[in-house]
Amino acid sequence: MQTMTEERASFAVRPTNIAADATDHLHYLGNYVRDIPSSLPRMMENAHDWEHLPFVHPSSFAAIEEVESGTWGWRCKTALPNNGGEQLIELLVDNERHYWATTVVAGPAQGTQIHTQAKDNDAGGITVDVRFYLPQPPEHEEQAAMILGYLQAQYATLYDEDEALMLGRQEALDERKALRGTDDNSAVDLGPEAELDHARVHEATLDGARVLVRHWQGQWVAHAARCPHALGPLDDAQPDANGGITCPWHGYRFDLASGSEERGRCGALRLYRTAVEDGRLVVHADLR
Repeated sequence: MQTMTEERASFAVRPTNIAADATDHLHYLGNYVRDIPSSLPRMMENAHDWEHLPFVHPSSFAAIEEVESGTWGWRCKTALPNNGGEQLIELLVDNERHYWATTVVAGPAQGTQIHTQAKDNDAGGITVDVRFYLPQPPEHEEQAAMILGYLQAQYATLYDEDEALMLGRQEALDERKALRGTDDNSAVDLGPEAELDHARVHEATLDGARVLVRHWQGQWVAHAARCPHALGPLDDAQPDANGGITCPWHGYRFDLASGSEERGRCGALRLYRTAVEDGRLVVHADLR
């Protein structure tokens, strides 16, 4: 695979818009159509979100590294699972039409393009029509059917996973809106400390946000229930041996001692002060 400088050079000769005749020289293989109980804003947000791919779709992507991105879409180097090689992937977006085109620029399946149209549907969600194009026609019908079946199954899995992410993202936005300004508690009493299960994550609401309280390395730690990057859920995330907690959506890792993200990719995870007062565990809204 090329170096990052060479990859940027490879992409530099490519336009950042979807050409009207982009598929004229390709072989149309077939499509995959799916209804999703989400919205166009969440779908377009998802299309632009290259970072989630190896974390939400581990069976399709082992790793990803950005080459460049913008309102037009993104270009990345990806690693395939099971030592399947590396690819240079380009995803161009027509935001107004809710349309995007993915191209394998280099690596396995080079030249393949996948074009997706998203539209509102009568059920209150959206419908995506994913169309598969190959650089060359398959050698025979059986091969064509095999490739199409593989791609349809892969995209069924991808959209199972993306649907869960989009619904989770909408739930997080709705939760933040519902809680904003509804609770100005300066502290929450979780009850007698001796009776609290150390193996369980407890929950409180402070300053209009959910807070998770867990016993870790002999002390009680309280932190925001949502990742500050994109509101990913931290309810099921477990601290690692070095005191880090990782968001399942994008792999951002936060230090439970300082709240900082290990690579400085976003703001700090909010931490709250805990104290045992008269034998009761109290979580205070002021930062730790």
